[in-house]
Amino acid sequence: MAVMRFQSRGSLIPLSFGFFLISLTLIFISINVGSAYSAKRELINVGESAIQRSAHEIDKIAYYLELNRFTLQKRIPIDCRQAKAVFLDLLSNSTISGKEIKVVNFDCNIFEVKAEISISGKLPIDIPFQGMSNPKTIEITATVGANSPYQLP
Repeated sequence: MAVMRFQSRGSLIPLSFGFFLISLTLIFISINVGSAYSAKRELINVGESAIQRSAHEIDKIAYYLELNRFTLQKRIPIDCRQAKAVFLDLLSNSTISGKEIKVVNFDCNIFEVKAEISISGKLPIDIPFQGMSNPKTIEITATVGANSPYQLP
């Protein structure tokens, strides 16, 4: 019987090692996914803050000409050139995990601003197993937008 127990334990070692590798791989993947999610959430927060601030730039000429006097939604017009300058300035002073924020697209009409921003970098943990293809870099993008926060009387 002692031989039988030794053989049954011997067959458990590869099985245990297999479970260990699977659990280690799942832990690495969950750390990478959590890190990417956290970076995206921070990118959205920084982008929303910057776009909200840029939407406060008023186009005074359009405001005093009352360009939207015949519409039901009376909104303050945005100075697109100044809004873009404010947005780019705020993002140039911000980083996420030491990575620079890139502005992919900035779109502005007289009442709305919208921007697509991104960061790129490496995942925190490289999964060292042979059969898996690991991305060397990951790019995280977010689209943020705002409209004129003020209402005309």
